[in-house]
Amino acid sequence: MESTVPFLSPVSQSPENHFSFYHNFELFYMENIAQNNSFDQTQTLESAFSGLNVSGYPDLPDSGYQFGGGFARAGQDRNNNVIGEGTKVGPDVESWGAFMYSSYQLGSSRNTEFSILPSSNQTRLLSAAASAARCTMPFGLNNNINRSSFNTSKLCNNNQTRPHWLHEPLNCLSLGDLRGRLVALAKDQYGCKFLQKSVEKASKEEIDMVFMEVIDHVCELMSNSFANFVVQKVVDVCSEEQKNQILLMVIKNRFRLVEICLNLHGARAVQKLLEKLTTQQQISLFMSALSPGAVALSKDLNGHRVIQYCLKNFSDEDNKYFLNVVANNCYQIALDKCGCCALKHCLDHSNGEARAHLFQEIIANALNLAKDQYGNYVVQHILELKETQTTESLLRQLQGNYASLSCNRYGSNVVERCLLESEEPLTTRIIVELLRSPIVSTLLLDPFGNYVIQSALSVSKGFVFDALLNLVQDHYPIMRSHSYGKWVLAWFSRRKQLHM
Repeated sequence: MESTVPFLSPVSQSPENHFSFYHNFELFYMENIAQNNSFDQTQTLESAFSGLNVSGYPDLPDSGYQFGGGFARAGQDRNNNVIGEGTKVGPDVESWGAFMYSSYQLGSSRNTEFSILPSSNQTRLLSAAASAARCTMPFGLNNNINRSSFNTSKLCNNNQTRPHWLHEPLNCLSLGDLRGRLVALAKDQYGCKFLQKSVEKASKEEIDMVFMEVIDHVCELMSNSFANFVVQKVVDVCSEEQKNQILLMVIKNRFRLVEICLNLHGARAVQKLLEKLTTQQQISLFMSALSPGAVALSKDLNGHRVIQYCLKNFSDEDNKYFLNVVANNCYQIALDKCGCCALKHCLDHSNGEARAHLFQEIIANALNLAKDQYGNYVVQHILELKETQTTESLLRQLQGNYASLSCNRYGSNVVERCLLESEEPLTTRIIVELLRSPIVSTLLLDPFGNYVIQSALSVSKGFVFDALLNLVQDHYPIMRSHSYGKWVLAWFSRRKQLHM
């Protein structure tokens, strides 16, 4: 009669002969059973191994045990079935490499893996057991059980591409020791920090060495998330001649320059380079290369930062050609979310002919811009500048369209701004046009036009105000029953002007 064997009973030899940490492991395993209720202490070897995969493995010698995800006595009779030579208990051959990563292997002469637990729990339990044993356990005389070649570089995507020499400590090395490797070092998260500190206290010879290695790759490094800081540090310490070489390398390809400026990291590096430009020739070279990309830069947040720096720190003459390109393309720039902000900055920091050119082009497109969700802000900004001649030109451009604009979600904002920012003769002209419009009564009940009427009431005086008051009185009954009409009546209630 066949007897059952407890799960932790030795199969052929007692595990104490092999593991000095056996008792600690047994205690840990029993606690784990109590917590997870995965196995019963009286579970048989047969039931314990029932969850393991058994597949052919003809290359193993008949050594009494078959090593794999678990082990069992070879040739032992179990329910009239023999697990003999040519079989293994454990993972399939195809998954062996993956299994090696989460288990333990025998060192030295036994370069195989084993586990006394079913594959579902062996990784978790053996990991904790190995931790208790500090990952090194005696096995025989010269054999140790170690965590199988656990290399963090295989788990971290950032480290997969790191050269092997970057895994070594860098603190004990000098810049000379890393000659020929500085470009790769600059792109590394920790290598770039080492380089920045080293360049700060480097001698002239070391700075020259660093410069010679990075100059041919400077465009690539400026756009790198780590290397851009190294380029900025080099720009800080390099000579005037070296600075000229960096500038020439950056502007060599105008499309590449724009590409760098559109990059988050590249824009920072370019701004650092611009801070260090000291001669008129350097500034002129840069602005000549930058200007063709004005439209793309204006529509991008990173490019906008580069534009802002140039507008604030360079002279009108330096920015003249750039602003002319912006003016010639102001319509498409103004229709962009970021572009409308860039256009407003160009208006604020321009003078002379370039400023007049910007005003001329924007006013020419004012009617269409006023109806756009972003373009209307550019038109309003011109009104906020309160330049009399410019404001009059803009109002003439919008003349005859105030009523239709008042019914537009974005155009109504422009009409309100015209009323609030213009002088009295100009506002009177606008209100008279609204009163003569055939759709003036609809403005009282319009979701956007009612705001225009309220603004007109706020700025009007004399006969113009009386005309608006009569308009409201004539439509008072219908306004009382309309939500937007009530908003106009509320204006009168706030000012206690309505007596009906």
